[in-house]
Amino acid sequence: MIVTSYGLYPDLSEADSYRMAAFCIDTAIRNAVAAGADPKRIALLDNFCWCSPDDENRLYQLKNAAQACHDYAVSYQTPFISGKDSMYNDFQGYDKNGRPVKISIQPTLLITSIGIIENVYSAVTPDFKQAGDLLYLLGDTFNELLPYVDAAKNLRIYQTLHTAILNNLISSAVSVNKGGLAVALVKGSMAGKLGIKVQLSGIKGKVSKAMTAFFSESMGRIIVSITPENKKKFEDLFKGVAFSEIGVVSQNDGINLNFGPSSVNTTVKQTLSVYRNKFAGY
Repeated sequence: MIVTSYGLYPDLSEADSYRMAAFCIDTAIRNAVAAGADPKRIALLDNFCWCSPDDENRLYQLKNAAQACHDYAVSYQTPFISGKDSMYNDFQGYDKNGRPVKISIQPTLLITSIGIIENVYSAVTPDFKQAGDLLYLLGDTFNELLPYVDAAKNLRIYQTLHTAILNNLISSAVSVNKGGLAVALVKGSMAGKLGIKVQLSGIKGKVSKAMTAFFSESMGRIIVSITPENKKKFEDLFKGVAFSEIGVVSQNDGINLNFGPSSVNTTVKQTLSVYRNKFAGY
């Protein structure tokens, strides 16, 4: 069985194109591993969609992004097997008043991962499966706007998770991406149409505020659910890897997220309604 995923963060290019590329690679790999792919059997493809490299600043950003592709492909042992480059995505012309204008796209890199799941029955989906299942967060959470991607640490998490999947310890897995833990947890609830009760005060890393706990986008994190019967086997397997027990899947559709006294309360029905509706005016 083939699994594909992607990472795409063009909004980060202007801040740091090296870390932008690192984000893309880590996300593409993490998503595939969360679905059941073997981290030792993942390959990558790149698609650079860039503005004019004749501009020395844009060329510098391109060089940094390409350097990150090399560094993280080597660190994760995930070779690039193909790709495509599209340069000079710029418009030069005039506005309605005849004044010259130049519009350039954001420096953009799309990383696609392709992996192998040997047994289709080992594939993992993101929907929380049943009431009473325990929720765990794999990885560390920090107060950071442009996180550093620690490939060595993340790879240990991904390899351990794959072992857990092969041993039938994982009921569901949600890769934590844009929007942080709050968004990832709601995704799992919406997919399974089950509520959750979550307390994030004890998560690993360095978190002092509710907003950080809910919305930090630290890389390398995955939310998993397991049956209570698998608790000891799961925790024994993950010794030496950062993990935190954060809550439980509930029978009703209430979504209750907590960090100390701070809380967010909604329902699966409400979040599905918002998810399916358009923004006002569109």
